[in-house]
Amino acid sequence: MNLKIKRIKESMWNETRETLELCADIGNFSPDLLHNEDIPRMVHHGKPVIPDSIFYKISKTPNNDSELHVTAIESIGIAAALRIGLNEKFSIIFARCYGCLYFKRNISSSSQYEQSYFSSKFIRKFRTNYNWNTKDKKLKEFIKMMFNEILTWSLDLNKYNKDIAKFIKST
Repeated sequence: MNLKIKRIKESMWNETRETLELCADIGNFSPDLLHNEDIPRMVHHGKPVIPDSIFYKISKTPNNDSELHVTAIESIGIAAALRIGLNEKFSIIFARCYGCLYFKRNISSSSQYEQSYFSSKFIRKFRTNYNWNTKDKKLKEFIKMMFNEILTWSLDLNKYNKDIAKFIKST
């Protein structure tokens, strides 16, 4: 693996690790956490799918708000959530919600309602002009609350369905 690509992955992992520190310790980055292949899936054999070519392109693009960056952050988020016990479905939901908060925008996907659900809570707490700061204790507490709620949903699908239905009805 290219040293620059390795550093980008580790940097993204460490940033995610810091924001999740109130949830659990996700440990150090390991290349075997990601499935380095370009296949049309988000998760394959229990690992998020993201080829090194994405990280290579990120290294050549100064725009940290690019769709490539979104894809990479979500993949790292999936790996982290899987590592600390969420199943595949809810690891994807967690990663997409995390990415939504990180990039201040919803991503068109099957988890749009979940993204909006947590985004609205985030905006009420932090406003729209919040600058992502992994050292911010309030951010870490919010991420912990989000993680715990998604963990609860993963264990109780009825609660998940009721919470999302109630949210949809309220919007």
